[in-house]
Amino acid sequence: MPTRSPLTSEQRTAATSPAARAFIVAAPGSGKTTVAAERFGVLRYDSSADLRRILALSFTRSARGELATRIRRRWGGNALSWPHRAVTLDTLHCEILTFLLRRGIISWPGEHTELTVLDTWRGQTGARWLSPDMGFRRIAVLRGTVVGSAGRKVTRSGYEIGRKEPFHQHLASGRCTHTEVRQVVAAVLRRPELRAEVARYLSATTKAFIVDEVFDANELDLDLVRLAASAGLNTTVIGDPWQALYDFRGARPDLVPELVDHVGFEEFPVTASFRFETPEMAGLAASARTGQPITLDIAPGAGACDVVLAHQWNELWSGPDCVLPLSFGRLDNQTDAAVALLLDRLVQAHFGRGAIYAEEAAVLLGLDPAKVRDNGALLGAVLEGLRPGTAQAAAAAIDTLRSILKLLGSPRRLSRIPGEGEAVQHSRLQALARRMNQPHLVAGLTVHQAKGREWPVVGIRLTHGEAAKLSAGLRQDHFEDRVLYVALTRAARKVFRC
Repeated sequence: MPTRSPLTSEQRTAATSPAARAFIVAAPGSGKTTVAAERFGVLRYDSSADLRRILALSFTRSARGELATRIRRRWGGNALSWPHRAVTLDTLHCEILTFLLRRGIISWPGEHTELTVLDTWRGQTGARWLSPDMGFRRIAVLRGTVVGSAGRKVTRSGYEIGRKEPFHQHLASGRCTHTEVRQVVAAVLRRPELRAEVARYLSATTKAFIVDEVFDANELDLDLVRLAASAGLNTTVIGDPWQALYDFRGARPDLVPELVDHVGFEEFPVTASFRFETPEMAGLAASARTGQPITLDIAPGAGACDVVLAHQWNELWSGPDCVLPLSFGRLDNQTDAAVALLLDRLVQAHFGRGAIYAEEAAVLLGLDPAKVRDNGALLGAVLEGLRPGTAQAAAAAIDTLRSILKLLGSPRRLSRIPGEGEAVQHSRLQALARRMNQPHLVAGLTVHQAKGREWPVVGIRLTHGEAAKLSAGLRQDHFEDRVLYVALTRAARKVFRC
């Protein structure tokens, strides 16, 4: 087994505690994932004869991958051998639902016991973008022990299915999204007799839960933590209330203290940060946490930064041309997706990594992502045609782009977008052209994409409202303030306003 690197006394105390219920509060750069990985191994390789699995749980695939990498690096390749796993909370929800279906405890339309679970309804029959002013959407409900559906008012914008017929067709085909899985599991946990079945399943299969970023948990996630602890599982939750950003997923950081108090978790603070290399950065982070006013120096140029962050993608695109944002944001139509593939080609050329949502763009266009990558020269030729940066070059480029999508295997040629949509795409292509002609490019990311990462020097694009919030002092209970806090604490040496 590999030799483990030294831990601080705080990290060691938290990771090796015999507490059956541990709450580890970790500041930015304090080695939160290191502590999670360490505790996984401590529980995995204890001296007991208990062969049940250890589950390391996180909320995104990227965070799960990083946690799994840390576990293997510290404890060797066999640390995650079956049945021990590092998975997302969504994967656990699916596992619980599959168990209930296979045992016949509940039933799915069409008697399916294995489901195809999609990330989104986007691109599926009957799906469209729905916002709170657009009426009702379909949700999954549990009637008795049978899964069905009901209409509910739209409260959060997203790609949903509003009509009953296509929704039921999807369910009857064994197809749903993670949202429907969560809805059914949440309904199960509200029923005492069904909740007891889940508790017995977890108790029989699992020795310990380690939940990373617990302040990003929604009500269902927190209820599962509560259930695991009450079922006798060794339960560890780790996080920082200042870094709760998953509001879009229904995060309820306000409920975590109640859970900790009610279940009886023992608290372990991990406060020493290894990220900040200068007293200035350590002081900035401390000032932000205590609500003191903050003023940032203006960057001498965006090129002085290793990355530039903003809350929204459009704030990055409106900034200096030496900043290349890694996305245009939400893909509303197939032309959005096609232009996203062009951006992906430019991002790959400069940074050696893909643009955000590039794979989703390919799927939306009916393309094989691997084939798109293998034929990147076609997209490269379109980019070269854009280089003059004129309106004429943008118009010609989008026409060429629509033609080559057919060569790449798209089912049909894209049509012009009605109204102002075509002008929006021309503007995006001209923005790409301006960046192609820059001698040096800096990656632009949203704060959500930057969470959990760090760079030596970070630039932040602030709106007037955000600058005012910094001047007034940040508050932990305000979502927008937490976004600013995460942005401020990504830098090791210096953070600038861009």
